[in-house]
Amino acid sequence: MIAPTPPVEATATVVSAHGLARTYGTGDAAVEALRGVDLDVPRGQFLAIMGPSGSGKSTLMHILAGLDRPTAGTCLIDDAEITALNDRDLTLLRRDKVGFIFQFFNLLPMLTAAENIELPLRLAGRSPTRSGATA
Repeated sequence: MIAPTPPVEATATVVSAHGLARTYGTGDAAVEALRGVDLDVPRGQFLAIMGPSGSGKSTLMHILAGLDRPTAGTCLIDDAEITALNDRDLTLLRRDKVGFIFQFFNLLPMLTAAENIELPLRLAGRSPTRSGATA
């Protein structure tokens, strides 16, 4: 009997951040939300970012998703250096590579839940496929 081949482990890094820093404000009013964050997430891995209120979780997520820009450091998504992208290219990257589930959902109230999920695909010119699932 031949033993099954073990699954291939994810080795490629899909998200990489090095030296991320984000400061809001200036002078005495400056707040350092992030200081020198390094992070590598291998493709196929799940990640939980946890910490107390005010520890920089949302700031980190916004930078990793290209919604905010760091004060210093680099961030790559699927080998694209997002801190150097212009607004148009960031929009395309978010459309094609990043999925969001916001705390307050930000759904369009005139659409059903399924239509809200399908909207980014339709904007990208792709047709959503359903494998027997119903919404």
